[in-house]
Order: sequence, then structure tokens, then C-alpha cells
Amino acid sequence: MYLDGVLVAVGRGTVTGQGRWLGLCLVEVLPAARRQGLAVRLIRALADWAAETGATDAFLQVEQSNAGAVALYRKLGFTTHHTYLTRIAPQ
Repeated sequence: MYLDGVLVAVGRGTVTGQGRWLGLCLVEVLPAARRQGLAVRLIRALADWAAETGATDAFLQVEQSNAGAVALYRKLGFTTHHTYLTRIAPQ
């Protein structure tokens, strides 16, 4: 998503599960552009696109430590289904 010619928000949406599911991930908004509803607009655009292909449900992945994103997704009706544990290899 662009504002004044600057890329400020991106996200990835895939339709999967025999066309039923919209999978959302990697949704990012530049810090200076946050709290303006851009993530909601981006998610809505991806949901509209997925619905046009026949998707009826959605899931997403988000880091639990990203409190702002978790709060936004809860407002949009998402709930926690399960969690992941991400491990980083020692150097």
C-alpha cells in the first residue's frame, strides 16, 4: 500500500485449503504510518480478493510478542488457535 508514492504497508495473502482459506502473514506497516487504519485496509483488500476466489474463512500468523498486532487482530475477530515456538540457532 502506498501513501504519497511511498510504500508504507505490505502483507501476504494466500488462498489455500481447496480454496476455502485466506492465509494472512507478513503484514507490516512502517512505524511512521501506524495507527492510521492501513493494516485494516490492507487486510480488507486481501479478504476481498480471497472472497472473489471463493474463500470463506481466514487464518493468520503473528508474533505473540507483537501486542499491537495481536490487539488489532482480536478487534477484527481473530482468536488464538495455537502457538508456535521459534528457536534461533546459537552462533
